[in-house]
Amino acid sequence: MASAKPNFVLFALNSNKDLAAKIASRLEAPLADIHVGEEPDNRETTVDISTSVRGKDVFILQSGAAENMSVNDALMELLITCYACKTSSARKIIGVVPYLPYSKQSKMRNRGSIPSRLIADLLCGA
Repeated sequence: MASAKPNFVLFALNSNKDLAAKIASRLEAPLADIHVGEEPDNRETTVDISTSVRGKDVFILQSGAAENMSVNDALMELLITCYACKTSSARKIIGVVPYLPYSKQSKMRNRGSIPSRLIADLLCGA
């Protein structure tokens, strides 16, 4: 009897591919094909999803704490990937983010801003 294909997709972005591989192994699920890179002329983040996400639950693995990239680059990768999945008709998009950038800045400081609220709003809207 053939096993049913899972109704979810698991993406690993560039911040922590080792952790993503361990999670995929534990779930006995493959990591889906995705290419996240930069435009050579202006260094803007690009995302190319090679796997259909239509009607599926999508789990995106990305951490804001990475040695190989800035927290801002990690955040943009996550936001753009979320938006790409949304416009590709994913049923549900779940970000698995062990460290969320700007989460320590959750209180107002002398006419300042609350970046953690902004990040939460951006992720919910993406």
